[in-house]
Amino acid sequence: MRWDMKIALLGATGAVGSHFLTKALAAGYAVKALVRTPEKLRKNASLSVLKGDVTSPADVAKLISGADVVVSCLGNVKGVLIMEKAAQAIFQTAAEQSKPPKCLFISSIGCGGTSWVVKKMLQMIGGRSSFADYERADARISREEEVPYVLVRPAALKEKPGNGKYRGFQGDGTFARPIAKEDVAAY
Repeated sequence: MRWDMKIALLGATGAVGSHFLTKALAAGYAVKALVRTPEKLRKNASLSVLKGDVTSPADVAKLISGADVVVSCLGNVKGVLIMEKAAQAIFQTAAEQSKPPKCLFISSIGCGGTSWVVKKMLQMIGGRSSFADYERADARISREEEVPYVLVRPAALKEKPGNGKYRGFQGDGTFARPIAKEDVAAY
């Protein structure tokens, strides 16, 4: 086991988070996950599971206590908007730590300085209120000054096996290609 890095994970039962969890455990990392339904996760000696709410600062504080890195693989589901509140809880709680952990947060292509045409297309695909929630979360994170972070804005997520071929770059990512959820987790 690799106990040199402790990972706090949000979204462990989701489409990207489940891939991330599998890869992190296979690499020998200690992972602590905050989930609504612990029964969805298989038991593993390197995994500790907390039941809770990702928008609750108290629950998030229990999760990130002692973590070296916080990974958020969260996403909105139909009718449930959590991104802005979760980002607030994560970064508020991380800033209160004596040594704030680095936070890796998955957002969405189209957030930030992307053209209005791309934003309109994404609003039509994912829903106006869901996309607006992603944008508010993204803006909150982009203003962060106390907590080190990496903001990942993947293009269209595909339900296919990953191929290990992906590129990260700075900018608005307007011309990025669709990517397998497994490859986002590997990134």
